[in-house]
Amino acid sequence: MLIVFSVAILFFSLLKGQTTEFEIHDRGMLWETMKQDGTIGAPSPANEFQFFPSMDWPGGPHVLPLKNEQRSYMVGAGMWMGGFRDGSLFFTENGPLDVVDQGTPERLVKITNYLEHPSYNPNEAEEIIRTSWVSSENVHVQRTSRAWSFHGLNNFIIIEYIFTNRNSGSIDEFYAGFPYLIRPSYQDFVVHNGWGDDFTRADELARYDTTRSLLYAYDDAPNFTIPNDIGNYWDDVDEMRTPGYAGYALLYAEPASDGRSQPAYVLYAQLLNNSRFFSLSGTSKENLYDILTGTDRSYQASDEERLTPFMLMSCGPYNLAPSDRIKIVVVEAVDGLPIEETVEGLSVQPNLPQGLGLLQNTIDSAKELYQNNYVLNDVPPLSPEIEVLAVPIDQSISISWFPVDEDWIKPISGRANFKEYRIYRSERSFIGPYRRIRVIRPKSASHRQTWFDERLGKWVYKDTDINLGVSYYYAVTSQDSTGAESFITNRIETPVTAANPPSDNVSNIKVYPNPFRLKSGIPTPGAENIITWTNLPARCTIRIYTSSGELVRKLEHDNPDIGEEIWNQFTDAKQETAPGIYFWTVESDVGNAKGTLLLIK
Repeated sequence: MLIVFSVAILFFSLLKGQTTEFEIHDRGMLWETMKQDGTIGAPSPANEFQFFPSMDWPGGPHVLPLKNEQRSYMVGAGMWMGGFRDGSLFFTENGPLDVVDQGTPERLVKITNYLEHPSYNPNEAEEIIRTSWVSSENVHVQRTSRAWSFHGLNNFIIIEYIFTNRNSGSIDEFYAGFPYLIRPSYQDFVVHNGWGDDFTRADELARYDTTRSLLYAYDDAPNFTIPNDIGNYWDDVDEMRTPGYAGYALLYAEPASDGRSQPAYVLYAQLLNNSRFFSLSGTSKENLYDILTGTDRSYQASDEERLTPFMLMSCGPYNLAPSDRIKIVVVEAVDGLPIEETVEGLSVQPNLPQGLGLLQNTIDSAKELYQNNYVLNDVPPLSPEIEVLAVPIDQSISISWFPVDEDWIKPISGRANFKEYRIYRSERSFIGPYRRIRVIRPKSASHRQTWFDERLGKWVYKDTDINLGVSYYYAVTSQDSTGAESFITNRIETPVTAANPPSDNVSNIKVYPNPFRLKSGIPTPGAENIITWTNLPARCTIRIYTSSGELVRKLEHDNPDIGEEIWNQFTDAKQETAPGIYFWTVESDVGNAKGTLLLIK
């Protein structure tokens, strides 16, 4: 039996003021928002800074201070349906450009089936999101999406659709279409403040892989209008921001009534000058039905055209008698260079085309899993639930967890072959890159003596190889004797910073970093402008002055456990400080101190 969580979450559409329920696949590498109105991902291409996962790879975290911390490979996706009922043409549109057909929603439920659940079922996905609705034309749609976290299976989401004719009469020439607005170049928008918003700066390329029924897009990285510029390279952090190929493929479709092979039609078109033709708000149902069926192929882009792409895959035609149903299964996926390589900067530029082969392998894995009815051959051991805390007394960070090795038995083979825990750390972001810093083997007597706390009944590892004032993310995985390793599903979403205990004097106060340079500040996202005073007394007052003696900020420090205070480089009037030389003073009951600070921006 699966454990079911039915949590209805509401969001407000900034464009229409409407509400709809949604749930998020957030277990693996690929994160996605599944909505009850038939759409997927972000609500609108005009709302580029929505924080909902939308084919985000690597995905997360759940709360983002800035949209540019996730890749956003898709602006949104939707569902088109068209056919003839009683001889009259109908067409219903549920995104991605608009939601014209609200229909009647029935339910939205998220089912979790994690390894840590006692009722874990290896023959089903770790996450299932199921929704259903009845369109205004009385076509019932049930959509079931499935996601996994296991290595090799965590870059795709399989989506099953079942369409049922609930009319008293037949539906003829019925087509179902899956329109997607995939944007591997979204990060170019962030890097260059306006990418893909006009013809001179649209740089995705789209292709169709007939062997896999795979429609995909990728970032044509160079900016072909500005010499020597690289479209997806962010020099502030020395990283290639769009290393992935993103797309969706048809895994299964009922045979068409006329025997036509499926998909019936595949389209990739330039959205910038054609958007009005891809929504009922700008054209007629007859025109959209012609696009859905492939009767009108005039919008097809050439292979070499740089696009802000609109992508469509459709299946049909089907003649549906009352209560007849058809099943169509698609998979959306992203794959490419890992973040460990992309942070190497421009040197990995020649390697970006490798992403296509990785995406194709991912689609092949998804198809194999679907054809095996989602039955897995093997699963890794589960990742433990971890607690991460700063330890001021010895300037370390503690990672602890209750053991999962003692009771672990593989659910498929029945073997008890737990081998080791692996501790990972990132000083950059929730998505990494992560570096393995320790392996702990429970069967090793020395490891147990060193890192198992008998009093607490927990494994405890103290990370002392850290820099004060720097924030870190941690995760712990498990590996068995076959080499199967769990995913970093227990990553902490809020980084932890090592802190000094208070000092009993002011003789060793330090400021970090000093001088402050934009590219050498604290590397953790959200803390790039932080300056830290360390070795402070428990109670003191910090004042910061300009070189001309003007007071810009007063900080009151009152903490009996931590001898640090941070400044975000804003004045008391909440204005950002300018580059230059600043003076600081510390006043306390145990003495006073002063120094200089140089800001280089």
